[in-house]
Amino acid sequence: MILPTGGGKSLVYQLPTLIKDGISVVISPLIALMQDQVAALQAQKINAAMLSSAQTQDECETIVHLAKNGVLKFLYLSPERLNTHATLELLKSLNINFFVVDEAHCISAWGHEFRDDYRALGNLKAHFPNTSICAFTATSTNLVTEDILHELRLENPLLLKGKVFRKNIFVSVQRRLSNGYAQLKNFLQRHQNESGIIYVSSRKKAEELSAHLNMSGYSSLVYHAGLPQHIREQNFKIFVNDKVNIMVATIAFGMGIDKSDIRFVAHMSLPKSLENYYQEIGRAGRDGEESETLLLFNSADILQQKMFLNDITNPEYKEHLDKKIDGIYKFATSELCFHVQLANYFDDNLDECKTQCENCLNSDDARKDITKEAQMALSAIYKTQQSFGKNYIIDILRGSKEQKLLSNKANELSVYNIGSYISKKEWFVILERLVELKIITMGEYSVLQLAPSAVEILKSQKSVDIKSSRLEINTKEKRVKLAEDFDYDEELFSQLREKRSELALELGVPAYIIFSDKTLKHLASLKPHDKISMLEVNGVGEKKYEQYGEVFLEVINN
Repeated sequence: MILPTGGGKSLVYQLPTLIKDGISVVISPLIALMQDQVAALQAQKINAAMLSSAQTQDECETIVHLAKNGVLKFLYLSPERLNTHATLELLKSLNINFFVVDEAHCISAWGHEFRDDYRALGNLKAHFPNTSICAFTATSTNLVTEDILHELRLENPLLLKGKVFRKNIFVSVQRRLSNGYAQLKNFLQRHQNESGIIYVSSRKKAEELSAHLNMSGYSSLVYHAGLPQHIREQNFKIFVNDKVNIMVATIAFGMGIDKSDIRFVAHMSLPKSLENYYQEIGRAGRDGEESETLLLFNSADILQQKMFLNDITNPEYKEHLDKKIDGIYKFATSELCFHVQLANYFDDNLDECKTQCENCLNSDDARKDITKEAQMALSAIYKTQQSFGKNYIIDILRGSKEQKLLSNKANELSVYNIGSYISKKEWFVILERLVELKIITMGEYSVLQLAPSAVEILKSQKSVDIKSSRLEINTKEKRVKLAEDFDYDEELFSQLREKRSELALELGVPAYIIFSDKTLKHLASLKPHDKISMLEVNGVGEKKYEQYGEVFLEVINN
């Protein structure tokens, strides 16, 4: 089954398990993901457990005992754990109703999170020929889907596929200026006191950005593979329990982060593929409430990503990954609807999102002819023997007094200071536009070089234009909210959130498991006064009321 993040994949296998005899075995790639799902099930008084390297021998033995005695309904395993002789012998002694392969794209070498141990899941059919297998993912192209079915050796499988479009997620993409910190903080101003994730490309950048945000008055933690396991788990728990608002993370904080009230996801540079990007922005808005994403990038990102390919020896696989990097850069620089591009990539169809991405909101913007400026830039590149990068070319055009320019006698060139009327930031955007149109290319060490089409521009045989909005650094916000719009008591909402945090700490569960932000807003709007009126609130059922209803009614009635 292919469903977008937040589409209900877990419910698809959890509900049948509850009405069937036996136990469901769930294969999942990350300890943090398994812990989160087990905690959510246990909070609903459903018997679930996991076997992982994070547990002691005594804890593992207790779980094995519970499984053998039919107490558990769900047993979560990593693929590495599953592929051991002891675990296979354990499973053969259980009454398994079906296997669940979560994050199934990890099986495919053509996917974005390939893991060797996932390939071994093809042996499940050999060991358990009469047991059903279901596989779930949010990120699967047709090629990856075919590979998953082949590797799991499924015969005549039922393939279910949902729509890719997440209508409650607004997608914005901007060229990164300098380190992007100013753009990020401008973005964060719209998300005061809301939960969000910021993805960066390295451990060092995660540490640096988190420190910068904390010094700027924000509340953040870091998450990356270089941290000790207990620190990663600690930071994860602090984040999901709303003790800090922001997690600054590498891709180690990727699959299956099941926190429903994440309101924003930001990327400080290009992800390595559209699969990674779609999965990571999918962390936002799982509760259906309006959420926002921001991708900051520049052309240097694509060079950095391609440097990582140098160590790959398989030429076919290297070419495959190279195309993925080109794909995410084309996505970021295109003026097409971002949601349409994502849908097309995952072999889905969407006409346009109309209001939920920056390109669609700016589709009617005026266009600016930049042919004159393009000729200036191309001339500067040519007159410096195509031997320098963006900063040097821009400094020439703006008449910089930098010693390096003066030493090279760049101040004697005819193009020196002819573009001083344009800001440095706008020159960067213009050069990026020329790169995306393949009028100039970036060689080794980010040196700018002229492509064959540059001749037509220099001879005025062809013009160049750009969306005016792309040259406006501080465009005003024009977002259209599609999420449910209703008035609610903001002070009461704040008090309900505080009570939820207290309960979460007391019960040792993530805050969103108790009630989502959406439900708290409805409570703050409708203000139910008893059980009957509270059960009418979206998100409150009999079981939730039994567990938490009276506590929240007391807050409302007071």
